[in-house]
Amino acid sequence: MGKVKKLIGAAGLAAGAAYLSKEKNREKVKETVDKAVYKATSWTSDPYLLHLGKPDEADDSNMVAEGAMTSVLYYYELRDRASDKDRTSEKDRA
Repeated sequence: MGKVKKLIGAAGLAAGAAYLSKEKNREKVKETVDKAVYKATSWTSDPYLLHLGKPDEADDSNMVAEGAMTSVLYYYELRDRASDKDRTSEKDRA
């Protein structure tokens, strides 16, 4: 069953790549995605939500990148602390 799923996935990926190889089809897909995003955000008029994740200025873009990196580093630090606690508790049990 796993081989069949992989085969279907590979066929779908190949078909998608073949479809998107033409400029006309890429434009159609882009328009469809833009319409879907518009419909998804049409329920709100809050400018914060409408521009969420789309910084307009370079400084804002850099701030988002730095914030993302800070979040990743914080996550890694918490993960390392948790693994250190696990190792310490295993030593205490032994």
